Parts: sequence; C-alpha cells; structure tokens
Amino acid sequence: MNGRTASVGYGVSLALVLLALVACDVLFPHRSEGEKLWRKHCADCHGLTAEGNTPSYMGNSYADLTDNLWKDCSGDDDSIEAVIHDGVFAQMPENPKLTHEERAAIVRYLRVLRHEKKPETAP
Repeated sequence: MNGRTASVGYGVSLALVLLALVACDVLFPHRSEGEKLWRKHCADCHGLTAEGNTPSYMGNSYADLTDNLWKDCSGDDDSIEAVIHDGVFAQMPENPKLTHEERAAIVRYLRVLRHEKKPETAP
C-alpha cells in the first residue's frame, strides 16, 4: 500500500467515525439531566428501569422502585429526595453532594420510569 492509498484510507475512516458520531445524536436523543444522574447514582442498584433487577439487589423487593412498596418514605417527592440525600442505613448510600435541583431531576426521572410522567426532552 502506498502513502496516497493509506492517506485516503485514513480519511475515509475518519469520515465514517465522524458520521457515526453525528448519527448517534440523531438516532439516540440526548438524555435528560435526570436520566444522566439516575444512570450515575442509582442504576447500579435499582437498574436502568428502576425494577431492582441488578446482581447486587435481585430479590430485594425494596430495590424495585416501580411498585408502591416504599420502605423508608411515603413515595412523595420530598421524602424520596430525603432518602436520596440521607440514604438508608445498610441499604442505600447517602448522596449529600447532590444539589436540590439534581435530586429533584432524579425524582422526575423516577416518575418517568414509573410511567407517572412523560419523559423530559433535553436541550
């Protein structure tokens, strides 16, 4: 392979990678802030769908947040935010560094996962 052919090959490869990156934005809409925070702070234990079907918490009925079985809160937004902030002793880690706005975004996204609200669109 000569230098010109290699350069063309690299150029085509670069163009395909850039096209794929642009297509990702078209095919997969931007995630809301709540979904991003959910994936970062909650999904490891509660799962991407909030059903609690994760290796660590499978069988723990309280990890499933899609039902109405709430262990340490009544299920209203304020009590869910308090649990996110304070955690649950020996069950769920605390998240004191999350701001009120971040906790509220997680709660809104949880409502989407519970089919109580429509998904937010990200900017």
